Amino acid sequence: MIDADVEYTFHCYDHCPFGNRVAFLMDHFSIKYKKVVYGYGSGAIPEDCEGEGYAGDLSPRKLTGKKQLPVLEGPGVPCEPGAVGMPESLEICSFLIARHGLVVPCATGRSDVKALCDYLLDKNVMNPLTLTRLTKMPVPDWEEKKDVSYHFWKHKKKGDLLEFATKEEDAAAIKALNAKLADLPSIMKGEGCLNNWGWGMDDVILLAWLRRLTCIKGVEFPAPVVAYMSGVGKQVVDYKEHAV
Repeated sequence: MIDADVEYTFHCYDHCPFGNRVAFLMDHFSIKYKKVVYGYGSGAIPEDCEGEGYAGDLSPRKLTGKKQLPVLEGPGVPCEPGAVGMPESLEICSFLIARHGLVVPCATGRSDVKALCDYLLDKNVMNPLTLTRLTKMPVPDWEEKKDVSYHFWKHKKKGDLLEFATKEEDAAAIKALNAKLADLPSIMKGEGCLNNWGWGMDDVILLAWLRRLTCIKGVEFPAPVVAYMSGVGKQVVDYKEHAV
C-alpha cells in the first residue's frame, strides 16, 4: 500500500528517459515527490572533458560523488556510505515497488515491443531526430550555454549523429517514424497499457522513449497513444508546446 505520508526528492534531468521512467512510475501510483532538475553540464569535470562542463552550485556530485542522475532521496531510501540518495533508474523503480507494495508486472521481453523499442533507439533514428531538438526545450537542463556544449561534446565523442544533414532527410525520418507509431495501438493489448494484465514495466520503459519524441514537430501519435501517454508526466515539461 502506498504510504501517503512519504514524499521523496527526485533529482534528475527533465530530458532524460531514465529519469522519466522513475517519474512516470511515481505519477502512475500517485507517489508524492519534489522534482529538482539539474543543468546537464554541471558536475562534469572540464579537465576530463576537453574543457566541457562546470562546477555548478547545483551539482549531482553532491548527491553520490558522481555526475550521475537520476537520484532518489528520502525516508527509507537505501544509500551508499557518503551518499544522500539512490542512483540508477531501474534500481529506484525496484525499491519503490517494494517499499510501497506496488503491483507492477515485470518487463516481458515481448518481441513486438522489443522491435518497436529497437527501431526507436536505432542510432540513425532517435539520435538525429532528438539530440539537437532537445536542447531547444525550455528546461533547466539547458539553462547555461555550457550545458548545451557539454551535451554536444559528449555525443560527438560517442560518434552519435546530432541531426540530419538535410531537411529532406529529417522529413523522411519523421514520416517513417509516424508510420511506426501508427502501428502502436495494435500492440497495446490492455486498456491503456501494453499487456492485458495491466500497466507494468513494459509501459514504464516505452513511455519514457515516447515522451522524448514529443520534441519533434510533425510527429503524429494516434489517439489511443495520446491517451496512453497522458496518464503520466505530471512534472515534466510538455515538449509538444515547444516542438521544433
